[in-house]
Amino acid sequence: MSKGYDCLTDIWKLKRRGKRDSERHKELVERAIRKNGKDIITEYNIIKSDGDKKIKIPIKFLDKYRLKYGKLNNQKQAGQGISGKPGDKFKVGKGKKKAKPGEPGNEEGERIFEAEITVDELVNILMEELNLPWMDPNNSTQIEVENEEITSIDRVGTYPNIDLKKSLIQNLKRNAAKGNPYVGPFVKEDLRYKTWETEIEHHSNAAIYLMMDRSGSMSKEKTYIAKSFYFWMVQFLKRRYKKVDLVFIAHDTKAFIVDEKEFFTIAASGGTECSSAYKLAYEHIKSHHPSESWNNYVFEFSDGDNFMTDNHICLDYVNKLLPMVRAMGYGEVMLEDRSTSAWFKPENLLSNFFNRNVKRTRFLSMQFTSKDDVFKGLKRFFNIDGVSDKGKR
Repeated sequence: MSKGYDCLTDIWKLKRRGKRDSERHKELVERAIRKNGKDIITEYNIIKSDGDKKIKIPIKFLDKYRLKYGKLNNQKQAGQGISGKPGDKFKVGKGKKKAKPGEPGNEEGERIFEAEITVDELVNILMEELNLPWMDPNNSTQIEVENEEITSIDRVGTYPNIDLKKSLIQNLKRNAAKGNPYVGPFVKEDLRYKTWETEIEHHSNAAIYLMMDRSGSMSKEKTYIAKSFYFWMVQFLKRRYKKVDLVFIAHDTKAFIVDEKEFFTIAASGGTECSSAYKLAYEHIKSHHPSESWNNYVFEFSDGDNFMTDNHICLDYVNKLLPMVRAMGYGEVMLEDRSTSAWFKPENLLSNFFNRNVKRTRFLSMQFTSKDDVFKGLKRFFNIDGVSDKGKR
């Protein structure tokens, strides 16, 4: 009996090995994402994907179990090379050259394979790694929707609530029990009734205003950083709100509402007046997304080359927008070194101007000097006042 039990236990362990391997694989994928989050978050093929599409994450390959020969209990062992004599020592890998960057080599490289994962799964892991606060919508922006749901099937009820399918099955079962499975005349015992209850669902709305300078000084590399930030910003907010409206505003000296494709491809040769974007966002929120029923988020990307006299106009509209939004931010992309320029003055940058003059916790101004700053920029924006989102704002 004991041997049979042990045998069954061993078989059960073998059958569970697949599950253990699957869980181990999942753990490795999550570990790779957490370790390489800063790089993954700006991968172009991920940025272009939607929530349902799968993307590939590179992780190290785990080889199968195998025997490895060597010394046993510190005893000296005899070895033989490929063309050596008994007793000659032979070092495995001798003569192989490890490849240096830019040089050839003949040593086996590290084996990597790509694991598929959906963007939704990736976002969930990154949200944990970023330690983002769970953003609670304003109570005033929750909409109550009544839905009628079937909660049970009962033997008593009113005729309008008869469940025809269930009643038909009961009739067939009753006649089959008598040896004649057919649908005959219905009796009281056959009838089944639906029980309905009204359930109230709370729906929350969010409007995200994505604004970007499309003047001649905004290069493709700068636009790429903005695109990376905006993609993940939208993905994170979609986890919290039932309905999300996206408004794309492109501007140089004038601002326009455009579609997503135009937003990332339009290029202009004119100057920059960021106030045009803030003004358009302010007017659009008032007419389409009032703060009484919408959780509004506004973010602007530029390279800081704003027309100097326009900074004060920007500040005026920022102060008008702040009472209407949940959070607001300005990102300044500076990939080149401007310190050697004769006309460059750090105090004239719009980011520094905002930092000196905007003292509200709902607003964040930051600089991006490389794509690595996208990761920390997201973390700062979604914890904009430095405490949990449940804290006072």
